Formats: sequence, structure tokens, C-alpha cells
Amino acid sequence: MDSKIVELLNERAKIVLKIGEIKKQNGAQVYAPNREQEVYSRIISQNKGPLTNDCLMAIYRELMAGSLILEKAIKVSYLGPEGTFSYFAAKQKFGSSVEYVPVRGIDDVFRDVAAGRSDYGIVPAENSTEGGIRETLNMFVEFDVKVCAEIILPIHHALIASCMKEEIKKVYSKPQILSQCKNWLANNLPRVELIEVSSSAEAACIVADAAKAGKEGRYSAVIANAEIAQQHGLNILCKNIEDNPNNITRFFILSKEYGAPSEKDRTAVMCYIKNRAGALLEMLEPFKTFNINLTNIEALPTRKKAWEYCFYLDFEGHVSNETIKNALNEVSKRCSDMKILGSFPKCD
Repeated sequence: MDSKIVELLNERAKIVLKIGEIKKQNGAQVYAPNREQEVYSRIISQNKGPLTNDCLMAIYRELMAGSLILEKAIKVSYLGPEGTFSYFAAKQKFGSSVEYVPVRGIDDVFRDVAAGRSDYGIVPAENSTEGGIRETLNMFVEFDVKVCAEIILPIHHALIASCMKEEIKKVYSKPQILSQCKNWLANNLPRVELIEVSSSAEAACIVADAAKAGKEGRYSAVIANAEIAQQHGLNILCKNIEDNPNNITRFFILSKEYGAPSEKDRTAVMCYIKNRAGALLEMLEPFKTFNINLTNIEALPTRKKAWEYCFYLDFEGHVSNETIKNALNEVSKRCSDMKILGSFPKCD
């Protein structure tokens, strides 16, 4: 049976290579999020067990990632170092076969994709506790990149250290993570010093290095994904310490282009409105007129003039749909400028 599975997998790979040649001739993107979504939906609908849907999706994730690099070597930039939630989101989408490029900041992810140094980038976009990730949304003002897919990742935090919980004097993590655990910290570690760093993986490196140095340095802890503990030789003291047990982060996959429509899509735009009474209401009216469901709206400073704002919006539907086209045409008439950031398959 195993030999037959291997034979069929390689037959599938040969078909993928033929499709890849057709894509090259037509100038189409190698990675097709809409096609990926269709494959996942189909295998789940056909699954009769005993393998779980998650197990089958993990198998197909690696299969599709392996097939992808047969067509083209793929580079994916993410907020590093290895072990951040962005890293785990990237692995969930692209598997183990692509080349991952860790960078120091979210702006560097945008910069890599915009400059063509990486094919794709992974950035956090929205958290169910904290709302929109401003650092990410602001970058769409500065860089000409598109959103081609999204990833939904459940976020669970762990307290990790080399010392006992009662010995901890400092806790390191990124600001958003500390905020998501503030009630737990207030109740369990009320007197510790909270130190903000750029990523949870960087925090783990700091704590691991401090533990090796000994003395006072070893009384430090990090809040991060539990999987990072073994990587740095640290111990998990407490799991699931986030204040909201339904803590979820939505990540965007950045590319130079957005993809073809799928069965369920989302579109993101950036709208610049005039600074006058009623301008925001006028801009939003077409969404009601055309019965389009808005799923997010965020006000962002334009950084060009004091007290001048633009608005990030995302909503259900693909930009190629006639209803969406007509609605956006009306929206654009009511804005000083409008930028379509992308259309992509919606993750439930």
C-alpha cells in the first residue's frame, strides 16, 4: 500500500509540473490560494475517517508545499527569529519545503516583498483581543504590495523560564503579548518588571542567554508559544495564560499580486477621505446600498498632515465581482484617494 501511495504522489507531482509550465506561459502566479482552499474543502468533504480533518490537512499542506517548489524556489519573509507566532503561521500555510527568511521588523517583511527579494511575506493583521495591528496596517500606506491570502492562528501563551515561578523578577515579551496576558500577570506576578522587546522569539533568546550567564540574570522569564521552550533549553512553568481563551490572530500573506476568486473571499482597501463633516458616512454608504458586509474598519494617521486620517476597510467579496466593482466605484468617487490592497480567500 505504501509503495502505491508513493507512486500516486509522484504522479500528482508530474501533473503539477505540467500545470506549472502552463502557468509560466500565461504569466500566472505559482502559488494559488483559491486553488489551495478548494483542495482543502474537497478533502475534508471526502474524509470518512478515522484520520481527522486536521491530520489530512497537515499531510496535504506538506504535499502542496513540496509540489510548489518543483515549479519554483519560494522565499517567504516573516518577523523573526524562528519561533515567533509569525513563523508558526508561515509554517501552517507553506509547510517545511520553502525557504524562510527571518527579518527584524514588520516593515522589513513589506520591504522584502516590494523589492522582490522574497516571493511572499507573513505579517500579523488583526487580533481578536487587541484589534487591528497598526504597525502592519500603516505599512500599506508606504509600500505597494498586495494581500493574496490570510491565515487564522489560535494564539496561546506560556510562561517560560529556567527558574521557579516564585523567583521571577523580570518578564520579557513583545507589547501585544504582555497586553494579552495583563490580568494573569497582575494576579500571578504583580511585582515583576515587564520588559518589551520586538518579538517573543527575541525574548526567549534574551532569557536563555541570561540563564546561561547565571546570577541575577537567571531570574528572568519569557511569555511566548510553548513550543519555543525546548528550542532554548527552558522550562514551561504555566500554559494558556492569555486572558482571552479565544485569542486568535489573523495574518496576511503579502505578494506582488492578489489571486483569483474563490467561493468565499474578502477584499481589503485603504480609503483617504476629505477632512469635512459627513465625509466618513458618505464613503461608507455604498456598502449599505450594495448590501456588502464590512468585516473591519480602522482609522490610521496618513503621516502626511496632522489630524489627517485614512481608513483601512475589509469586506466580504472579491474585487472581480460586478457588485464589488460597482460599490468600489462609488466609494472612490467619495474619497480623495483609494487603494485596493487585495482580494483573498476568506478563512472561517
